[in-house]
Amino acid sequence: MEDEKEDRFRRLIQKAGPEKTGADFTRAIMKRVQAESERDSATEAALIQLFGSHTLVEKPSVDFSRRVMNQITVSQPKPLEPIIRPSVWYSIAASVLFIVLFCILLLPSNSTEHQSSGLDRFLSGFEGTLDALPVSYPLTIVALSVLMVSDYFLRRKLTINY
Repeated sequence: MEDEKEDRFRRLIQKAGPEKTGADFTRAIMKRVQAESERDSATEAALIQLFGSHTLVEKPSVDFSRRVMNQITVSQPKPLEPIIRPSVWYSIAASVLFIVLFCILLLPSNSTEHQSSGLDRFLSGFEGTLDALPVSYPLTIVALSVLMVSDYFLRRKLTINY
């Protein structure tokens, strides 16, 4: 089937034959190319003359670039803002305080001894209730502590360098 299509295509090409052009075809094409070339060179000459006659009226002063560069480098640095706002720190401290109070007051203590001192009672409350805390609470407190300490040192380093 493919050979049959190729044969048909070859026969079609042979029937069509080569294209016959007139005797002056090449001469006509060359005249067009030459006319276009002359038009382009005339346009180019007119543009060169136009650009040559119109120069800049104002030239920048000698220290123009220096003044511009001074204005760029003199710009005021952006004031440093803390990454974590103070209101967020207050809410974190309130959450930690809430967790501690929850552990002391609401969770039952395993110790059966009754101690007289308030500090002893406070510490024994921690002792019995820390086991009842989910693991995520202490991990959250540790992570927040690391963030607070790193924020403190980063701010301190940035203020010293300026």
